[in-house]
Amino acid sequence: MLSKKMLMIGTVVVSMVGAVPAYAGSATPTDASGTMATDDTMKSDTDKMGNKISVQYEEAKDFTFEQKEDFLAWVDEKSSQLGEKYDEVSARVGSDSEEAVEDLASAWNRASDELSMAFDNAKDASADTWEDVKANTVNALEDAQKAISDSETVE
Repeated sequence: MLSKKMLMIGTVVVSMVGAVPAYAGSATPTDASGTMATDDTMKSDTDKMGNKISVQYEEAKDFTFEQKEDFLAWVDEKSSQLGEKYDEVSARVGSDSEEAVEDLASAWNRASDELSMAFDNAKDASADTWEDVKANTVNALEDAQKAISDSETVE
C-alpha cells in the first residue's frame, strides 16, 4: 500500500525534472522565489507543521499493541499527508533549480523507503517487539517530515 504511493510520488518527481529547466529563473516581476519574504514564509509554514506533527507523534507513542490496527491506520494517514506535503514542496522547490528538485527527491526517497520498511515491520510486530517497532515507525515518520522540512527552506 505504501509502495504504490511512493512510486506515484517518484513518477511526479521524475516528470518534474524534465519540466523544471523551462521555468527556472523566471523573469516575471511577480516571481518571489528565493526572496527573503518567501523564505521566511516557507520556514514559518514548515515550523508550524513540524510542531503540530511533533505533538501527534508524541500521542502516537501511546498506542498499545492491542491498538496495532489503529496505529497502522494512523501511520498510513500520516504517510499520505507527508506525500501530499512533498508534492507541494517539490512544486515550490522546482522553481529554484533542478539540483534542488534532485536533492529533495533523494532525501524523500531515502526517508520514504525507511518509512515503508518501518510500516511493514509494524504490521508484523508481536507484543514483545511492539514498543521498539512502534518507536522505529514514529522515527521514520519524523525523518520523512524532516526530509521535506529541510529541503523546503531555501539556502
